[in-house]
Amino acid sequence: MNKQANFWSRVFTFLPTPTTGGESIDQKRLFEEIDFQIDNGVHGVCIFGSTGGNGSFSDEQMKTTTAAVAKHVAGRTSVIVGTGARTTSACISLSKHAQDVGCDGVMILPVSYWPLTEDEVLTHYERVAAAIGVPICVYNNPWTTGVDMKPEFLARLAEFDNISCIKESTGDLSRISAIRRLVGSDVTLIAGWESTSLQAFMAGASGWAPVCTNFAPKLAMQFFEAATRKRDAVLSRDLWDQLFPLCEFICAKSHIRVAHSGLEIAGRPVGPPRAPMKGLNADDRAKLSAILTVLDNTAQAARRGAAAS
Repeated sequence: MNKQANFWSRVFTFLPTPTTGGESIDQKRLFEEIDFQIDNGVHGVCIFGSTGGNGSFSDEQMKTTTAAVAKHVAGRTSVIVGTGARTTSACISLSKHAQDVGCDGVMILPVSYWPLTEDEVLTHYERVAAAIGVPICVYNNPWTTGVDMKPEFLARLAEFDNISCIKESTGDLSRISAIRRLVGSDVTLIAGWESTSLQAFMAGASGWAPVCTNFAPKLAMQFFEAATRKRDAVLSRDLWDQLFPLCEFICAKSHIRVAHSGLEIAGRPVGPPRAPMKGLNADDRAKLSAILTVLDNTAQAARRGAAAS
């Protein structure tokens, strides 16, 4: 596996972007959430991904916050930035800025009002890859972009030197195997559809970009270690059974709404997502609260068991 691909074979928490009243970015809260991830041993963070409200903030807001995050982190963990934008020039500008302020990589999905052709998507990634040197993760998420990049096409993109990762978020489990057989070990595959993470790891994904680590980072890291490093199928399944209700809920109710509402429930409020989006309704908040309570009780029991042993 090449050096860049190996970089992605880790856990990057997709953070929500804290706001004040659903409008301006609350950098102080964002720094606190990043520190929480560092303190809990997660390998890296992704800002301005789908969960971080990619497309909800101006380019200037993103650049200002990206620079502030890079300065705050100061090398303590890896920082990935979602730099998908509606135009190639804007994507290049955001990506070059992320590189220039010291971020470690970028995650890019094709965004356009008009449905893009394969040739347009290929040229888009080719131009961005030529403009920067940091590792690029191609993000295939047809649920939000309307563009489904099939395995054969993703393999073509992987021929560009610094495209070293593919985040596959269709939920189609056959895709991981199909892509892996085409790109080999030179490209890391990230399990992108959270509720199928166990199956994706068994099929060969070796990176993870979850939302659940916002709430249960230690359990999630234990699961990732068991599934990708130890290759212990039984332990992985047992740990996954504990995480699955949360991950299933995240996929069913949308990552960004669950992240904002869940952190408020957990006592670490980050404000609402940027309008017009809102948090979960009362019924869904109650369901999420119950799920998080079970996870918290499980974590407390584990800590008591470790202390007694």
